[in-house]
Amino acid sequence: MAAVGGEGSWTVQPTQHEEQPVFITDHTLAQQLGARAHQADAAAHHHNPITGHRAWVLLDGIGDREHVADWTPRTALALASAAAGLGDPRAAIELARPVLHAERAHHGHPKKWPADAAAIIAVLNFAGDLSIAWAGDCRAYFAERGQAHLLTTDHNEAAHQRRARQTPSPDAHDRLTSSLMFLRGEIGGTEVRFGPRRGTRRLLLASDGAYLPHEAAGVFPIPDGSSSLARRPRFLAPVLTGPRERVAQRLTELAVRNTPNADNATALVIDLTG
Repeated sequence: MAAVGGEGSWTVQPTQHEEQPVFITDHTLAQQLGARAHQADAAAHHHNPITGHRAWVLLDGIGDREHVADWTPRTALALASAAAGLGDPRAAIELARPVLHAERAHHGHPKKWPADAAAIIAVLNFAGDLSIAWAGDCRAYFAERGQAHLLTTDHNEAAHQRRARQTPSPDAHDRLTSSLMFLRGEIGGTEVRFGPRRGTRRLLLASDGAYLPHEAAGVFPIPDGSSSLARRPRFLAPVLTGPRERVAQRLTELAVRNTPNADNATALVIDLTG
């Protein structure tokens, strides 16, 4: 598959596939403004009927600025469309980066605080396999049968310091080592293969404003900074159980409640039933 269209375009020309997804999907988005003046987080979903792929995107816009809040929703939509066409979330980020840089230069975005975001994309392909890619510190948690585990690693200084057996400095979570607009920044990736068993699985995509307060409260475990996902232990996840709408709302409301200078909090809860 390749990008088609004029200069600056990243529309994807998909290849038709007649098979249907083996999972029924439903999703709910919840957001809280927190103590910010602007909602700079954004999320999007796209189903490509030709390829059969479904894509979900969450962007955590960097900075409490109006131009970032305007940029993230349309960028999330474009990323979701590209990822659903390609069936490859990593390729969607790689394809988007130079185009977004060219767009930013064309529109004369502020040089001191140009639009940027941490990004995560999940793609469910026609065969029912889930692929996830990210740049920055948005996270994905996967829950099944009352237990959950973290699928992603953070691209920030806090993760580097934990890998070095150091206690993260107070601002380490805010210093990203990769992002959507970081041309040579790391892109993380993982896949979930469901196998033949039936049932409902739940995927949570979350901005740091949604998960960090739960981590600080001990609801979510603190990652050790390791890049190894295979050794991640499962943990009991009562906060992720219950009706999807209630889970998303509860996660974001509790994240900003009693949190000084609360960040934007966004939770995208996706149920996959097979």
